[in-house]
Amino acid sequence: MRGFILAAGLGTRLRPFTDTTPKPLVEIGGEPLIERAIAQLVAAGVVEIGINVFHLGEQIIERLGSGRNLGAHLTFFDERPEVLGTGGGLKNAESFLRADGNGPFLLVNADVWHSFDLRQVIAAHQPHHLATLAVHRTPRRPELHTVSCAIEGPGSGRHAGHIVQLAGKPQSVLPGDFMAIYTGVAVYSTRLLDWLPAGKVSGLVSHGLIPAMERGERVAWVEPEGAWFDCGTHAEVLRASAHALKLRGTLAREALGLEAFALA
Repeated sequence: MRGFILAAGLGTRLRPFTDTTPKPLVEIGGEPLIERAIAQLVAAGVVEIGINVFHLGEQIIERLGSGRNLGAHLTFFDERPEVLGTGGGLKNAESFLRADGNGPFLLVNADVWHSFDLRQVIAAHQPHHLATLAVHRTPRRPELHTVSCAIEGPGSGRHAGHIVQLAGKPQSVLPGDFMAIYTGVAVYSTRLLDWLPAGKVSGLVSHGLIPAMERGERVAWVEPEGAWFDCGTHAEVLRASAHALKLRGTLAREALGLEAFALA
């Protein structure tokens, strides 16, 4: 499976910091967002990774290089002078995403911090699904893109369900259905690329997922374990950094405990 990181955002809500630093290089707990994203993809077995860049893209390319030091092989798609949008960015990389046939690819946004195990997201995807979206329930960010999620049946739990609606208020909510935020992490079938217009600015959801669902394509959801932060504002960057440092301290204490146990 190939991976793709959407890293072409302008980061306007993080100005003035992003006037000189691209958002994917914002550090959370001392680690740039995009380097963490690459490490998580590699940990899930995804090492062929495409990255689209736009605002201050040369800084991202220079920082990451070939990706060898991170255990990955990186291919960059520089969209300058015109940013193509989330859909246009993927369509522009179609030859890369289809290079290994028509298998699915794993997509992540470079402006989110999470502690998901991406193998869990990959395992939830089925070939007949157009996509499997990782969702998260948090009341803190009501302005973010929410989706209506349905559970397939009794006992199906976190990993079996489909998306009822991607935009607007759902017409009806059945028992067990819930609203959640699309985290920007998902597995997509390359069939999605067929829905996106070539050579145009387009949105992944508005020009791809919504029209496809209206024509009968099935989109699933998975709710992976872990924390998630959309690092598009100064407040969320601070919250994510505090959580990352706390998590790092917990892991360090656990490691010391295991070392002491081994020496005992």
